Amino acid sequence: MKKVTNLFVALMAVVVMVSCAGKKSFNALNGEWNVVSVGELVVPDSVDAFLGFDIAEQLVYGCTGCNQLTGALPAEVSPEVPMFAAMGSTRMMCTDMTVEDALLPALGQVVDFKVEGNNLYLLNAEGNTVVSLVKR
Repeated sequence: MKKVTNLFVALMAVVVMVSCAGKKSFNALNGEWNVVSVGELVVPDSVDAFLGFDIAEQLVYGCTGCNQLTGALPAEVSPEVPMFAAMGSTRMMCTDMTVEDALLPALGQVVDFKVEGNNLYLLNAEGNTVVSLVKR
């Protein structure tokens, strides 16, 4: 009976590991990240574009370099649900809207991310980086 119990415990551990393997945690995103580039556009140091993540509250916030952003993160990363689908922003006109005009549509394409050290890469459905950020 003890061998059967040990086998059952081992099988349950494998089931748990496999079921969690496909899910990605947002925990690595926690904190604030400066936007470095959007596609081919390099964001000048003079533009304060950033994204912030409050994982405990499942919130995302930030600035496009002109307008403020706020919204909710989805429950999990999924190629079917854009990460930034539930976002709102202020709509002021600014002298230079170049970064905002690139960033807002790019965020609408994001379905995944990867974190490498202090760098965050927001990825589209094809796995291409659409926004690059660095930890503040």
